[in-house]
Amino acid sequence: MTFWKTERGALFVLLSVSAVILLLGLGSRDVWGPETRWANITLQMLQSGDYFDPYLKGTPYYDKPLPSYWLITGFAKLMGGLGPWSLRLPSVIAAWLSIWLVYLIGERLYRKGTGLMAGWMLATTFYFMFWARVATADVLTVCGVLAAVWWYWRGPDDTRLGRYTVFFLLLAATSLFKGLIGFVLPGLVLLPHLLSEGRYKRHLNLRLLLALVIAGAFYAIPFMLSHLYGAPTYGESGLQLVFRENVVRFFDPFDHMGPIYTYLIYLPAYTLPWAPCWILGLWLALRHWRHTVPNVRWLVWGLGLLFLFFTASGSRRSYYVLPLVPFAQLLAAWWVSERVARKHSAAVWNRGFAVAAVVLMLVLGVIYPWTNGNGGVTRFAADVQAQAVKRAPWDQWRIVMVEVDNKVPMYLQNHGAPFYYVAQTQDFPREGDSAAFMAWLDKASGQHFDTQRTIIVAQSAKDDPAPLAYLGSDHQVIRTQPDNGERLFQRRDGGSVAFVPNPH
Repeated sequence: MTFWKTERGALFVLLSVSAVILLLGLGSRDVWGPETRWANITLQMLQSGDYFDPYLKGTPYYDKPLPSYWLITGFAKLMGGLGPWSLRLPSVIAAWLSIWLVYLIGERLYRKGTGLMAGWMLATTFYFMFWARVATADVLTVCGVLAAVWWYWRGPDDTRLGRYTVFFLLLAATSLFKGLIGFVLPGLVLLPHLLSEGRYKRHLNLRLLLALVIAGAFYAIPFMLSHLYGAPTYGESGLQLVFRENVVRFFDPFDHMGPIYTYLIYLPAYTLPWAPCWILGLWLALRHWRHTVPNVRWLVWGLGLLFLFFTASGSRRSYYVLPLVPFAQLLAAWWVSERVARKHSAAVWNRGFAVAAVVLMLVLGVIYPWTNGNGGVTRFAADVQAQAVKRAPWDQWRIVMVEVDNKVPMYLQNHGAPFYYVAQTQDFPREGDSAAFMAWLDKASGQHFDTQRTIIVAQSAKDDPAPLAYLGSDHQVIRTQPDNGERLFQRRDGGSVAFVPNPH
């Protein structure tokens, strides 16, 4: 038997194709949406050397625990600087591991080949792979949840201290990426199995309590480091933000308040093109519930509890449904494997996976990056640097960001002095001349900015296409140019404008 026809060969093909889908064109797309916050916060950590106090455009912003930022700064140091690749690689690696973990869980719990099908379904799920290429903590959370579930199923009746400790450390590490759902989600998924046959009783012991204490101490480390080594004037508490983001937001949401039926829409949408398979699998399992194998009943219960938990939260967004996607695809793979076992040909499904993989490569790796080409923030940064280096070396310039678009700073970094951020709420001159603005800047910052070595960048919009327009009298004005996608669809909502001083 050749290697490609073995189980290892099939897994190798799955993981190799998944890696191509995840990596193809990864650095060609401009930073987008929520990942701009990670880009801006980690850039300020790298520029200032302060890794314990997260800032967003110069303002304290302890929205997520520190390790999700540390992962990115670690990759930035390994790769010689912060860029689209170092920014997104943590999510990409987490998604790749998630595909592997789904394979392992499926092969352990269900008919042989089910894990491979589940892996292919997850690897060709459009929205999962889309968010896997975006720098946020959501796919990191998915990976952590799957790792904890896989570890549990390796020995569900094992009561040794080492097994408990690894399990709870996985929960603690997952919670340090996005929030306490790293503890909650694996608990909800595994609860039905623990309750069945009174299995939880054998786990009520002191070893479990000791493992919880160890994991709790591990979870507290970043917050303690932030308290001990962070700036005394920072003004925000990480643990207080954890409570606000996880508890207050759940019961009394202050943003992202979608309707109660949000996930009835987005769970099918986020599992396309395989949504019909898990829906049919759910129908089959419920219809023959008494004869459904226990591990499938567990999966249905676990998926249902996750769905109820997210629906019960008052804060709802489309991509919050991502942790449900791997379990839905496991259910889909079970349904497909049952059909294949009843003499239905697996070749049709293999061709379907191949077609879906090629489509994802083209859409995510070629077409989507192309729409970002020949313009946008990447071209804007290149234009600014090209004009600046005509007057002085790039690293000798100071850059002032006036309520700038989050995506701009990463592309304009020059490895010189840290950027200075001016908030829109500050009373900077809206009218006047360059001398008045520079005098205000010196006074407000407590620093001195050389007028001939300072670039001022601002965000433009439809209602204010030329912010700080008075600077144009003695500065060269550079604007964001539309990219291929904007030219194609004739759409431009705004962009950035940079003022580079004219030489005297």
